[in-house]
Formats: sequence, structure tokens, C-alpha cells
Amino acid sequence: MPDPTRDTGAAFARLKRAKRVLITSHSAPDGDALGSELGFAEVARALGVAATIVNRDPHPASLAFLPGLETIRVQNELPAGFERDFDLGVLLECPDLDRPALAGLDRMPLLNIDHHLENALYGEVNLVDEDAPAVGEMVLAMAEKAGIAVTGSMATNLYAALVTDTGDFRYSNATPRAFEAAARLVAAGAKPDEIAEALWEHNPARVVRLTAEVLATLELLAGGRLAVIACDRAMLARAGARPEDTENLVNIPRAIDGVRVAVFLKALSDGAVRVSLRSRGDVDVQSVARTFGGGGHRNAAGCTIEGSFAEAKRALLAAALPVVESS
Repeated sequence: MPDPTRDTGAAFARLKRAKRVLITSHSAPDGDALGSELGFAEVARALGVAATIVNRDPHPASLAFLPGLETIRVQNELPAGFERDFDLGVLLECPDLDRPALAGLDRMPLLNIDHHLENALYGEVNLVDEDAPAVGEMVLAMAEKAGIAVTGSMATNLYAALVTDTGDFRYSNATPRAFEAAARLVAAGAKPDEIAEALWEHNPARVVRLTAEVLATLELLAGGRLAVIACDRAMLARAGARPEDTENLVNIPRAIDGVRVAVFLKALSDGAVRVSLRSRGDVDVQSVARTFGGGGHRNAAGCTIEGSFAEAKRALLAAALPVVESS
């Protein structure tokens, strides 16, 4: 019997029944979140369905080039009267209802589109494919199955989703399926050279200053196999930076020779520390994130730890060191 959570047709049918959809993704949105939202909004509009994107947090500077980004509403809560004004909520790349950090989503019928292993299947319709290299690739497949033309802007957004979630096709999810999707998106108008330049070669000066601040905190533990960096609000202030400017910094210590796991601790709000984890090969940092109620993928995960910075660091290292030392 086919797996109903992999039925693209069911997701398309549910979208087609809607008149106005509210689209969102996880807080601190990354390339897959934003590219998928913008691509999905085009799919909805091609069907005559009005689409509004609402996110809790702003986009990182590296993603400012995405076409249509200016249409995204960034706000701390869902729009007033959302239950009346929207007849479907669409959550992209959210394994559970807490990830968008927007209260009230559970009061709407939901279409859940995701590729995380631990997805809670909270939607009226769930399209969850753990083998998908990115949610952007799932949105592409949905558009193709529906016979919707992939425009140049959609191709750019979905290619950005794919390339960021596969780490420039360097992570283990850079499967044949990922390259096949990339080829179709390039044929539809995505320009890999321009997207790569926009992603990696147009950092504002504040991001470079923040990078220097954060890298000054570097610690190497477990014989050089565990790298730890940190950021607090004072560093942001000195650099003139914003919280979303921290998005890609965890990948820098991950690139150090011999490092198997990189940890980035961000103490940017009172009483809680946001943690990003990256790993190499078969080292499973998702298991570490799950210890604190987080999640993600084997080589890229995150969580939030309540308490002071010192308490959060101590708890995180207690969970991460055994994973590193056993690798």
C-alpha cells in the first residue's frame, strides 16, 4: 500500500480546494524555508489560490536576492482575523507546530510539507518525504505533477532552497535526486553562478565584523574533534549586526581539519540559548538536539536550552561529548 504521507497528489488536491492560504516555515528561516515558501506561493497563485507568507523572523542577508522576498510579512504573531481570512495554513520544513513560533496555527486546517525524520504528522494532509534532499525539491515535484509551469523566479527560489540545504551539494543529502532536481531547475531558468555569487560573495560588512567576534570565542575540545563557538548580544552590538546574521557561522568551525562536530551557542535572549549543531559523516547531531526537544537532520540540527549561557553550555557539552568521542 502506498505511503499516504508521500502522496503529492493529496497535497495538491487539498491546496486546490483552498481560496486563501497562509504560508509559513520555521523561525530563523534558512534557504530551504524561504525558497520553499516563495516557490510554493507561486504554485498556489498559479491555481488561483491567494497566498500570503508570514514569518516570525527576518531573512539572513545572504538570501536578500530571492525574488519575491519583499512580499513576506515578518511579525511576532499571526495576522488579526487569520482564522476568518485564511482557509488553509501551509507549513513548510516544520517537524512540529512549535517551529514557526507563531501561536494559533493549530486553529487552522493545515497542510504539512516536510522532510524531517521526526515529523509529528500534525496536518490535515501530511506530505513528508524523509528521502527528499530539501523541501524545495518537494515543492518542485508538486508543481511538476500539477502541470504548473516553473517560472524563472520559482526556479531561482527552489534552486536556492536545494543548494543551501545540501551545503552546495556537499552533504549526504546530495543524492541523485538532488542533482536531477537541480538540472530541471537550471533548465527552467535558475542560474547557478549568479545564485552562488549572491549567496556567498555579497556579505554586508557587519557580517564580517560579527564573524571576527564569534570566531574569537573558538574552543577545540575532545582532541580537536569538537569545535565550539558562541555569540551574545554584546557581540551583535559591537558588530552592528542582527540575530539573523548568525545563520551560516556554524559552518566555519565545521571546516577545521579534524573537527567532527561544530556547536554554535547563541545567547540572544534572556533565559534561553539557541544551539546550532553541524557534523561530518555518520556523526548524528540530531540525537543531541533531541535531548533538548530540538531536531533536524543527522548532520545539521538545532535546539533551544532554557537557562543561563553557562548552564546551557554545560548541558550541551555533556550531551555532545559522548557522541563525538564515540565517532
